[in-house]
Amino acid sequence: MSKTLTKHKDESTNKPKAVVGVLTTPKNNQKYPLPSGKSAKFNQEMIIAARNIGILMYCFYPEDIKWPERRIVGHTYVNQGNKGKWIRDLFPLPDIVYNRLSFRKHEGEKKVQALLAKLEKEPQIYLFNSRFLNKWEVHHSLSQNPLSVDLVPDSKMFNMENLNKMLSEYQSVFVKPTSSSIGKGIIKVERRSNSRYFYYKSAASNLGWKSCSSANQLYLNLKKVIGPEDKYMIQKAIDLATLESRVFDLRTEVQKNGQGQWVLIGVGVRVAARGKYVTHVPNGGSKAVYKDVIDKVFGHSQKIKQNLGSQLEYICQVAPRVLEESLDISLGILSIDIGIDKSGIMQIIEVNSKPAGFDEDDIRRQHVENLNKYFLYIVNSLNMIQRKG
Repeated sequence: MSKTLTKHKDESTNKPKAVVGVLTTPKNNQKYPLPSGKSAKFNQEMIIAARNIGILMYCFYPEDIKWPERRIVGHTYVNQGNKGKWIRDLFPLPDIVYNRLSFRKHEGEKKVQALLAKLEKEPQIYLFNSRFLNKWEVHHSLSQNPLSVDLVPDSKMFNMENLNKMLSEYQSVFVKPTSSSIGKGIIKVERRSNSRYFYYKSAASNLGWKSCSSANQLYLNLKKVIGPEDKYMIQKAIDLATLESRVFDLRTEVQKNGQGQWVLIGVGVRVAARGKYVTHVPNGGSKAVYKDVIDKVFGHSQKIKQNLGSQLEYICQVAPRVLEESLDISLGILSIDIGIDKSGIMQIIEVNSKPAGFDEDDIRRQHVENLNKYFLYIVNSLNMIQRKG
């Protein structure tokens, strides 16, 4: 999606090179809450880094825009001596809006949807990462393109017919909500014989496998657990490689750089707790270093290790481009969860347009640096289109 943006020159003036508004979610029910918590710390890092290269950046909530005045009452972080603090101030409308709304429910509110639609129509504002992605639309997009069809495990929408088909082809599948994150609501289903089925829900209070004596009973039991069928999908379970008998997957972050090209920013590993299948840290998973894990698990084969690097580069180059084109959406940053099977083949488990951010300092620094280069690219390149047009 192309938009014409105003270019801010920095020639003997104090005008910023770009004005960036970060759309965020209020932390509590106060009318004008100041940013706080982990998300605020990350926004603080972005603001300071942006200011250092001449970009004006501030955070704002959906209700903060004053359209008649074409101003926003937002927040920015300022230094005061050896300390800093958040202040609330009046800002010009931004050239770029980075949507970092944290919750699907909040983003789905009518007033927020109306705001996002208005921002997309504003000719002088470039909105990117405009919404959460749905797991099914991601799978469908990638599976329909010959460049990416092999990058995703076989999946179908949840219903009785598809459940029977998947379990007749695969011994193990996952039933997962199409709109969720951090492993919430994922159910593992196994066929252990022709007439015995078992299922296990992640983060369930009544821990343990439940058994069913028929496919019909399994379907009815799952229906009771998941609710509406149209909000769940069935995905073939990848036979994941293990680290010390624990499954693991990769958390990658990809961004557009200062030339508007997709690049891999960093890779982390998340290792499931022993006996679990969900690797997310809030569900008992732990972090590990990518190189260390690959050396331990695949160190016996230099060929596999080299191939992993090639696969990773391909996924991070191809998947974002396919999604942007198929979904007709402007994206600038994604996290891609990738599984590696025991033979060293990578497949995409999930793609997230609202990455929570990495705790690894080096990845976070690269993320902030690259993001600011991308902001400058947006303003400069789209202004060039305006001049040529």
